[in-house]
Amino acid sequence: MVGLLLVWMALPVRAQTTPDSQACKGSTVDQQGADFAQKSRAFLTELQNAVKAEDKAKVAAMIAYPLLVIHGDRKTRIKSKAEFLSQYATIFDAHVRQAIAQQSAKCLFGNYQGAMIGNGEVWFREQPDGTMKIVTVNSTTASHNS
Repeated sequence: MVGLLLVWMALPVRAQTTPDSQACKGSTVDQQGADFAQKSRAFLTELQNAVKAEDKAKVAAMIAYPLLVIHGDRKTRIKSKAEFLSQYATIFDAHVRQAIAQQSAKCLFGNYQGAMIGNGEVWFREQPDGTMKIVTVNSTTASHNS
């Protein structure tokens, strides 16, 4: 009995001191299955690298068209890669690029709709061919005002 009590008392201390024990807010991609989680994290890394390198063509290839873009009360659909590239700077503004850069792969949010970066700045989901693609960019999320 004393042994069980000692083990039980040691568990919370170990959990608090483990570097990977950071609690994630909400659902994570892990709750959507191992395959989805792996694809989502790989996609996030690929997107982070493309945005950091300012590889606009690579980012454009990671989008499912038409792309829903939300800016304030205005919703628009970007219908092609060419249209996206011409508006890259306003779609992937500093706020959206920062949300992408700061997103932790460990705490990547996921649900039945796909995976979410930041507070909804970017949504992506698995396509019928199995690839992941960005479906929504929202530059006016709640964290924009913080």
